[in-house]
Amino acid sequence: MRLKRKLNYFIKYVLLHPFRLINLLKINFSKRLKLTQIWGFPSTLMIEPTNICNLKCPLCPTGAGLIKREKGFLTFSNFKKVIDESFPYIFHLRLWNWGEPLLNKEIFKMISYAKKKNLFVNLSTNSNFLDKEISQKIILSGLDELIISLDGASEETYKTYRKGGDFNKVINSIRFLISERKRLNCKVPYVKLQFIIMKSNENEIAKIKYLAKNLDVDELSFKTVGIMDYFSKENIKKYIPTNKKYSRYLLNSGEVVSKEKVKNGCDFLWNEAVVNWDGSMVPCCFDMNNHHLFGNAFITPLRENWNNKQYVSFRKAILTCKKNIALCKNCPGTNKQTFIKI
Repeated sequence: MRLKRKLNYFIKYVLLHPFRLINLLKINFSKRLKLTQIWGFPSTLMIEPTNICNLKCPLCPTGAGLIKREKGFLTFSNFKKVIDESFPYIFHLRLWNWGEPLLNKEIFKMISYAKKKNLFVNLSTNSNFLDKEISQKIILSGLDELIISLDGASEETYKTYRKGGDFNKVINSIRFLISERKRLNCKVPYVKLQFIIMKSNENEIAKIKYLAKNLDVDELSFKTVGIMDYFSKENIKKYIPTNKKYSRYLLNSGEVVSKEKVKNGCDFLWNEAVVNWDGSMVPCCFDMNNHHLFGNAFITPLRENWNNKQYVSFRKAILTCKKNIALCKNCPGTNKQTFIKI
């Protein structure tokens, strides 16, 4: 988000809502004081509409077939339950995790319900299902932000990673979405094109900038490729860019290491809760197979789980020796070089 947009976001979704503002202050005080039992409740919620995807992206655990938990779709009734029990404290809803959200037939019903609660809602998609009908539904649903993954400025480059995807279909769908938004005189969704920089596409930076301008999207963001421990070193090296400024990692004696040292603490565990399609709660989106299970939001209210023994114990571990937690020792999400300016 740019500065003006961030300010408008804060005023609209936080400042004008006393419960949310007070809750946010409680969270920040808890974080500064390193409290493991947090005074407030999560301000941001990530809910997984599905862990099923239409693509086979090699560095994605879904695409690579590494997700071992049961596959399925979030129902609207369960979604509504979690939102209602998290209200009025949450103000930001992320509708994605390990799957393609637009595969869920009730996704627009979920977006509309969240907007009635005056939540900021964003959704991340590979855009292969973004036809004319879905584009119109997205615009009319009131979705605040749509993140579109496009990791190539040409069909050849795009297909090296987004396996099973259709580059031209994605480009045409973006063009229609933008033109339809203008025709309907709507300001939302804010369309963000996200380009993950890899060895295969690092020479297309100028091309993707030109393409983004030509498509008239609202923003182009550059994300460095994130690596998780379950991939082989040989596979990882195929994707890390040659240009060091485009990578958050270094190759050290054949080992892939982060440019940044692992620091204790994690904002995520104090600010945000993750609920999978089946209600399971985990520390963050990178716990793809529920190695650290904090309860089930469909059985026990999220607010009761937020400070349970599992959550508190994990926060203590994060504060004392984060590098000893397999999930966190090479976290691809908290690195300062996750998103870079080019």
